[in-house]
Amino acid sequence: MSKGGYRQGSGRSKSGYYKGIYCGSTYELCWVIYSIDMNVKFKRFEKKLTDGTTTYFPDFILDDDKTIIELKGYELGDSVKNKTLLAEKLGYKVIILRKEDLADVFEYVYQKFGTKKFHTLYDGYKPKYEYHCKNCNGLILKDKKKKTDFIYCSRQCSMLGNKLNSGKFLTDEQKKEYYRNQSKKYYELKREEINKRRRELYKISKGPLV
Repeated sequence: MSKGGYRQGSGRSKSGYYKGIYCGSTYELCWVIYSIDMNVKFKRFEKKLTDGTTTYFPDFILDDDKTIIELKGYELGDSVKNKTLLAEKLGYKVIILRKEDLADVFEYVYQKFGTKKFHTLYDGYKPKYEYHCKNCNGLILKDKKKKTDFIYCSRQCSMLGNKLNSGKFLTDEQKKEYYRNQSKKYYELKREEINKRRRELYKISKGPLV
């Protein structure tokens, strides 16, 4: 049995609500935002279509109650074809919109909100993790946990932060402390090699060197 379509929370796409309308993916989210702004009348398709062999959960339907809007990322062609034929047999018209069909919609949403992280536009969106830029201390919000403490809010802060961490643009006292720490790290790493050279240089045959 072929199944697919509107099942809240199913799949791997980032889902949520926009102005109270459930969106199963960011493709759907962008289409919903665009359609609301363009005064397109639509609603979620709240029921399933089936003939006993194929089951279809359409995404949206226009206010003519006949035109189904289906937003697709990737799905096998036969599955889409079977569900489209089912809907057409039941008197519906199906409009399938894929990534290439939504290019102008994505651009519209980007221009309106200034972000391509479309999932952040869902109602009540809140990122899971908060960090602070290591250069300017600005707040950084992330959905995924970072594995490093060196997080920057922009490329410029990253460049400045890396220079700071490499010992540049520091006060004289900070530079001294920085290079002392770097020397200690190098010695700990090369202790045996350094001590061997010292013994050879000072003709020391035994005894610890620190």
